[in-house]
Amino acid sequence: LQSLAAPLTNIRQPLPSDAMSWLVLLLPLAAVAHEYEFPADRVLSALSDGGCPPGSGLRSWLCDAHIDIDHYELDNVGGFNIKLDGVRCSTFKVGDLSSAVSRRGAHNVTLSVAADELSFNCSIRRLDAKQIAFPHAEAIGKGTAGISGATLRAGLVAHLTEGVPRSVVTDERNCSLAVDPKRVELDLTGNIWIKLINAIKGVLIQTVVGQLPSIVTKLRSKADAALAPLVSNLTAYAEAAPPPELPEPPYKPALANWSASEAVAVADYVLNDVVGTDGPLGLNRIAELLTNGTGSLALNASGLLPPLELPVSRLGNLSLNVSLLNLSHLPSFDELNLLTPSPSEPLTLRAAAGMTKLGLGALAKLRVTPGMGSISSFPLLEMLELHFLLDATHASAALLLAVNASALQTSDPRRLLDLPCLLRRAGVNASLRALRLNTSVLQLRVKPVAQGELETELDDALNAAAAFFLATYDTLLPRLADNVAAGPVREALDELLRRLLAQAAEAAEAAAEAAEAAGGVAPEGGACKPLPPLPPPLPPPPPPDRDSVDWRRVEPLVGLNDVLASLPAAAPWLVGVLTHHSGIVNFSLPPVSLPLGPLLGHGPAPRPLLLGVHVHRLSVGGLETVRRLELLKPLAAEPTGLESAAALGRLSLAADVEFRLVAGEESSLRGWPLSTEEGWPWLALAAGARSGARSGA
Repeated sequence: LQSLAAPLTNIRQPLPSDAMSWLVLLLPLAAVAHEYEFPADRVLSALSDGGCPPGSGLRSWLCDAHIDIDHYELDNVGGFNIKLDGVRCSTFKVGDLSSAVSRRGAHNVTLSVAADELSFNCSIRRLDAKQIAFPHAEAIGKGTAGISGATLRAGLVAHLTEGVPRSVVTDERNCSLAVDPKRVELDLTGNIWIKLINAIKGVLIQTVVGQLPSIVTKLRSKADAALAPLVSNLTAYAEAAPPPELPEPPYKPALANWSASEAVAVADYVLNDVVGTDGPLGLNRIAELLTNGTGSLALNASGLLPPLELPVSRLGNLSLNVSLLNLSHLPSFDELNLLTPSPSEPLTLRAAAGMTKLGLGALAKLRVTPGMGSISSFPLLEMLELHFLLDATHASAALLLAVNASALQTSDPRRLLDLPCLLRRAGVNASLRALRLNTSVLQLRVKPVAQGELETELDDALNAAAAFFLATYDTLLPRLADNVAAGPVREALDELLRRLLAQAAEAAEAAAEAAEAAGGVAPEGGACKPLPPLPPPLPPPPPPDRDSVDWRRVEPLVGLNDVLASLPAAAPWLVGVLTHHSGIVNFSLPPVSLPLGPLLGHGPAPRPLLLGVHVHRLSVGGLETVRRLELLKPLAAEPTGLESAAALGRLSLAADVEFRLVAGEESSLRGWPLSTEEGWPWLALAAGARSGARSGA
């Protein structure tokens, strides 16, 4: 048998498919095949070559992974129709992974990815091969196969018309699977016909390898059919007009008219003129202080953003967890308009903000969890660093805020800080009418996080895919971002706003019911907490009489003020001695925590958000310029009056302050060191009081 099979396995021409040729080849083998037992399930060299590398990286994950194919059919392979059942491929190994993005002419953008030195092994639970000319001669068995040294190339090409992608299809020039027949191992066991096929497997391997281009063509057709609706829908969505603004409901006199509100006018002046972009307390200056002049701010986002779960059909789940956010180019605000009313929209407040440039960076952990379907392996963890650079970013929003004006006017001002009470008394109803975003993406890239050679190559491939997407949709991205903001993002934020108001209203109702159950009568406004009484006004000082102390006649007090009056002349010498001639007095203050309200994050319950402020150093300068210093100086025209006053020619303050956001009691989110100096050319403080002390007291 071996002498008969040896020349057959060396045949380098395609096997003839006519029935007579097959019969001539197989009859001599059939005469002796029953006397020879073929080895069963021998270990292939590709499987035993080196084993799987230890660790949890991409190479180990690929080597441990296995792909199950329940059923697959190959038609007319060397005159056979072949059915494969229970195919499991495993031990995937990749020698090198490369990627590239290029332009092909003026209207085409290509993405190519290549995996070289690809090897894997497959086991076949059942193989059923029927010769087309002799369907009753059915070969049934099982086997194993191993492929090594293969090269897989895949590519996409985007066809652009005036910068707009009209189609994205697989690239015929860059889609191929090259396999050397000499590096394919096949071992089959089964009935007599399987044994005959196994004897001439070299011919069969060459025939199957020759079928690979047609198989790749079929796969390309399926991929193109899947890409076509995705590309057309995305292009159509980007080219469509953004959703219109929600209309403002008719105005009712009982509601607050924001365009005629003095409080809104004052807030508008403070936020837009005093603060603004470059005002005395402008955002650009605050951004420079918060970032120590770097313009970049890093935020620990592990407790703020929930993981993004992306189920991928039966293949499993992708989970993207952002652990760190980095904002750059922050001192580049060029527009800030908050709480801007309009006479034609009495119930709406508009806001707008813009930046000339904005950088967004994210350190994310990608977790690939294979499902119960075709692919199985342990979860793969990959670290990715994403970077966006946006140009001329401007956002605007219109907030509908309907509030009962009479309830606000008659309510105690202290009630404004009691949200359940305010919601119950004022009947607050809010809705996000519009949200618009105008931006251009200058850069979108994936920066490799060094873990292993193959991980770096994978990050390069993802970076190439991002560059391909940016080059394909460059002209449509601004409109796409605007449509996404005006559509699903606005709807999600509006739903969040309504849910928060509903939760606050439920809390108000619960508080009202609890108050009625406890005392029988609900407090004012149902959900309003009882307010402590205001302190009574201070009584007027008693008129001077013969029993009142005349501070002008208290000699120690007069002497003290005479001494203090002489201090300004000696202030430079005294301050120099006390400060070692630096002229600066340093203080340190203990840290304090200020509650900012509940933190809106994922989890069973919202956690409190605290702002920690720690003044590490407070330096006061200019004390040597004291011009006036009076403590409890008697008033010449009023015997019971005392006056305190101080005047300085110059005062400067410098501080090293650290701000820290704290979620809950222990989880520290991020600390920002801040160094600032403020100075005033002059400062004068004075206070006066009348005393009602009596001589017998």
